[in-house]
Amino acid sequence: MARPKEVIDGKLIRKAKIALKKISDHQLCIRLQAIISSGEYPENLVAHIMGVHPTTVWRWSKRFKEKGINGLQDCPKGHNPSKLSLEHRHIISGWLNKSENAEGDRVHWTIPLLREEIQRFFGIRMGKTPLWLMARKLGFRQKVPRPQHAKANRKEQGVFKKNG
Repeated sequence: MARPKEVIDGKLIRKAKIALKKISDHQLCIRLQAIISSGEYPENLVAHIMGVHPTTVWRWSKRFKEKGINGLQDCPKGHNPSKLSLEHRHIISGWLNKSENAEGDRVHWTIPLLREEIQRFFGIRMGKTPLWLMARKLGFRQKVPRPQHAKANRKEQGVFKKNG
């Protein structure tokens, strides 16, 4: 005899998902259950029920076989560590504040000039984007001139300002 459908509804399913997420390492439990279920049922069916691709279930099984429980835990994801240390950033911040390079010469800093100076002084090669992002995090912004219309006439603008 089939179970009555009134018991399981959308509200109950949402409540169960929230409860599952409160359990520490719930992903680990799900992956272990998928591996166990793959022994009795086809991987395609297990993957469909778990809401993942069949290859994912196969990968979980392979990692569990090779590394045990530790193989089922997600590896840390993130960005590569910064090439510049906190001390390097402090020195660069000083250069940007004073508008001077390492020797004390006045410089109008641009990203290419800053890249060259870091390469020369620290021996560290950096891309434009990471350097620009680092400068933004240090609180520096690029100076941009005010926009001017292509057909603007400076002479007429000067006359207009004097008469206005």
